[in-house]
Amino acid sequence: MQYKPRVEQYGLWSSPVTPETVSSQAVTYEDLTIDTTNESVYHVERRLVEGRSVLVETYQKKDCIQTGYNCRSVVHAYGGAPVVARNNAVFFTNVPDFRIYKIEKEHLTGITPNKPQFRFANLTIHPTHPNLMVAIREDYTNPDPAHVVDTVVSVNTDTGVSTVVCQGWDFYANPVFNPGGTKLAWLRWNHPDMPFRSTQLVVGDVHISAKNELSITDETVIAGDPGVSIAQQALWVNDTELTFLHDISGFIQPWIHFVGGETRPILKQPILADLAEPMWSLGMSSYAVLNTDHLLCTITKNGFASLIVLCISSGTFEEVPSPYVDLKYMKRVRANQVVFVASQIDCGEQIIRMTLENKNPIFHVLASSSKTPVSDGFAPRPEPLVLGDSMGRDIYALFFPPTHPQFAGPQDEKPPCVIRFHPGPTSRTSPAFSWDRVLYTSRGWAWLDVMYSGSSGYGRQYMERLDGQGGELDVQDCVQATRQTAAKGLIDGNRVVLTGAGGPSVLMSVINFPDFYAAACSQFSVCDIAELYRKSPKLQLFYSSLLLGGTPEEVPQVYKARSPLFHAGKIKSPILLAHGAQDPVIPVWQTDAIAREIEEGGGQVEYLRFEDEGHGVRRAENLRLLQERQLAFFENTFGFRSPSKEL
Repeated sequence: MQYKPRVEQYGLWSSPVTPETVSSQAVTYEDLTIDTTNESVYHVERRLVEGRSVLVETYQKKDCIQTGYNCRSVVHAYGGAPVVARNNAVFFTNVPDFRIYKIEKEHLTGITPNKPQFRFANLTIHPTHPNLMVAIREDYTNPDPAHVVDTVVSVNTDTGVSTVVCQGWDFYANPVFNPGGTKLAWLRWNHPDMPFRSTQLVVGDVHISAKNELSITDETVIAGDPGVSIAQQALWVNDTELTFLHDISGFIQPWIHFVGGETRPILKQPILADLAEPMWSLGMSSYAVLNTDHLLCTITKNGFASLIVLCISSGTFEEVPSPYVDLKYMKRVRANQVVFVASQIDCGEQIIRMTLENKNPIFHVLASSSKTPVSDGFAPRPEPLVLGDSMGRDIYALFFPPTHPQFAGPQDEKPPCVIRFHPGPTSRTSPAFSWDRVLYTSRGWAWLDVMYSGSSGYGRQYMERLDGQGGELDVQDCVQATRQTAAKGLIDGNRVVLTGAGGPSVLMSVINFPDFYAAACSQFSVCDIAELYRKSPKLQLFYSSLLLGGTPEEVPQVYKARSPLFHAGKIKSPILLAHGAQDPVIPVWQTDAIAREIEEGGGQVEYLRFEDEGHGVRRAENLRLLQERQLAFFENTFGFRSPSKEL
């Protein structure tokens, strides 16, 4: 006999998923690396319960570093690529001393001197000289963001001495040797470009002197024009063939360069989909070299990731059947075998080893981030929506319906809805399983992720649509998307709340549309954009001018009009604010200031100020508190109670 769900008002469903459930699943995978000499796999997992990122030997499930060490990089503020392995030795960058450490036979040794003005990432070991590596180095001798110096350096792992081998550009990233160690490819770009708008791919000749000193000569630009296009994720197929990703077609596509010869796209015709995410952090890898003629690529279309095998010589590809809707950190183990981090609709992040046998994929789970399995019937299935903005252009969204195996809503009622404003704005939301989403959908809420203008994954033109209109067009898109979702009968348009982190747009939403959202939660948000412009980390010094159409000196009226701090009196909706006191990207005083403005103006405001957090929540107890407060805040808005029990 089939079980008939009990009819209960939306928002009142009893759920086993609690804020503690969300915070206890506090593991996120931040990087993967392979020791190709023995095929060992290492990964970095951020553990909120420990407040640090831990280097782990994946197969043995063994921590490689003790408490007190934190395997992270902070280069370009967003970090990434903190670890490399070769010849049974592992090297990693540590926070907060920013040194490079070596682990060999379980013995840990500091490699670089204790000079915290030097920060390293993208460690890359020379193929035939294992005591030499190249890395990206940031020099904070003058900590003013405009004077922080990026270079490519050679590091002698015996002496710890780092020597500059490439300099003169504002930013560098992702150096990679060819198999013989005779060539080095790397990325570079200058202000005002961002790494997802313009990067140059460069190849140079590698020389190693009799004194074991590495140098680079004969630099050749392969692809990427300032202000026009990106080239990224270079990988050597062999000593003379270099693959990379390029967006000159309007979508990020695979290309190949033949040393001394042509540079061309691999596909016969571009796919109207992106093969990479925006390069906010270092070490991104969305494809791998399977063998001398085939690549395994991640392709993102309509918000969902899938896998294809691409033939270099023919320019044709075949889809690989896969249950995964989000993939990242793809690394080659050997011919026809890779590892990557992936998520499904009903399962959180896992480290997957995939082997292709006669074109058939065999997936093996090496590690899983979730401590609690997802019970059957609790994972909402996302529905991609194509909606329209005020000018009739497409807006994309992912809709997640209320989902519980034991409950259904009344036929004459539409569910309340959480609208999530993803950060960035140059990023997107994945359809992959998320506990913080299920916290609401299992209680009878709908959830809508809006990929407003400026979001990634829909081509360069869609991303550039927000130029000059940040804090305005994105705000309008979210309202339009919500109204149209309500018009489809999917949600109750009178019971809508808004949440999001980073940027000014959540706050500008309740300012520009004071009667639209019943309540909002704004986390780590920009309140004074002009002040952020003056004090941004080096990477973002000109990002605000891109989004607002000029500098504060050029368009002061725009900065004031789109900065929430100057319009706090217009906020009518109850609002919950959260920020980290140690945030290096958005200073906490901005949220302090707007909280006072709202309170003094008679508005309803709650404020969670985390003294031990930076830009985002990295501690489990803080995540639990934030989830508890937000859930209670939204439920109180509509008079819902919050029945729950432990899993």
